[in-house]
Amino acid sequence: MNQQNMEIAQKMLDILPLVMRVMAGEIRAAGQSMNTDHAPIIGLLQLRPYTIKELAERLSVKTPTMSNMITTMEERGWVTRRRDEQDRRVVWIELTPAGASAQNAMMTHMIERIAGLLEGLPAKDQDHLIEALTVLREVFADALERDPALRERH
Repeated sequence: MNQQNMEIAQKMLDILPLVMRVMAGEIRAAGQSMNTDHAPIIGLLQLRPYTIKELAERLSVKTPTMSNMITTMEERGWVTRRRDEQDRRVVWIELTPAGASAQNAMMTHMIERIAGLLEGLPAKDQDHLIEALTVLREVFADALERDPALRERH
């Protein structure tokens, strides 16, 4: 691996925890009663329904923990449980319109806050950042497209 790619990788790994801390703070500040555990669950449920076990595996938590989080989200009207018609033992967790709305409100709040943090950057730096983030997104989207195992985990 070339040294410049190693430096890019290190810088990415250095910044991700900072970004996640800011985002977690913004989720709390959004006033949606959504916490940092709820956002990734809703993100997954926007793609398709999942079982509690699948959600727990994808988010690396124990099934009882996920069940408790789903119960809280269900009480808030963000998700529903639906029994599978072929196998009544299987329960699907589905996002409700209220859950999608809460996610959209939280995302709008976070976008506005992050945009505010970037407000002082010179236009040239903003342009460079847009270019770099676009390239980064393409690299990771291509990795997901090429590797079915990565898609399955998320």
